[in-house]
Amino acid sequence: MTNYYRFILILLITVLFSGCAALSPSFQKPEVEVVAVEPLPTRDGNNLRFRIHLRVFNPNNSELALSGLFYTLRLGGHKVLTGTSNNLMPIAPYGQDDIAVDATASIVGSIFAAVNLINLNQHSIPYELEAKIGLRKSLLPSIKVNRSGVIHLNQYR
Repeated sequence: MTNYYRFILILLITVLFSGCAALSPSFQKPEVEVVAVEPLPTRDGNNLRFRIHLRVFNPNNSELALSGLFYTLRLGGHKVLTGTSNNLMPIAPYGQDDIAVDATASIVGSIFAAVNLINLNQHSIPYELEAKIGLRKSLLPSIKVNRSGVIHLNQYR
């Protein structure tokens, strides 16, 4: 009987690890970039809401099965937007897909970011995008992706 349990255990471990692309040494984190931002009607009259369009790139040779996404956008070091989504389609190997995420603006963070821009008379502002991507079909529950850069405000004039 112990040989039977040993066989079942080896079979179970093999099945678990065969679908875990995220544990592969060649697994690369997906890339996330902001494509567009559109305002949404407010609820309860006091929350600023936006729909953020993100593009997710899968640099791996296996499908990226997403279970959810949580992200925060900071401008000038101040948390400005937070968004989530749990209705995501898988991304093909070496593929990309656009997803829409509803986000709520932090009033306090937005005010601080705006005051910094006005007081410092800046033509650019640093941003940080922190995304937590939930994975299906993986022993890893999620992957964190950080992206930072500068938004040049002159380009929008």
